[in-house]
Amino acid sequence: MARSLTELKETLEDATTADEVYIQPPTTLQYPCIMIERDQRSDYKFADNKKYLLKKGYTITIMDRAPDSPIPDQVEALPHCGFDRYFKTDGLHHFVFQLFF
Repeated sequence: MARSLTELKETLEDATTADEVYIQPPTTLQYPCIMIERDQRSDYKFADNKKYLLKKGYTITIMDRAPDSPIPDQVEALPHCGFDRYFKTDGLHHFVFQLFF
């Protein structure tokens, strides 16, 4: 079944060069960083009318001052991860991904 949020945080810490990976961010963030938020989507697999696989959906947002940060490529290389959108605000580049974990 679905893996824990702590396990996702550890996976992102191991797979990327981000300074911080936040589940519940503090008031002051250290950049570059990754924010994890639970998404309303999930991925289910059924067989014989029973659910045998569940992957919870997460929104992964990378915030970096560098427009050519290597971190988005590192996150996108993870299984079941896809790029969603990009935006820039307050001098920070935001790369948003959808990940099923």
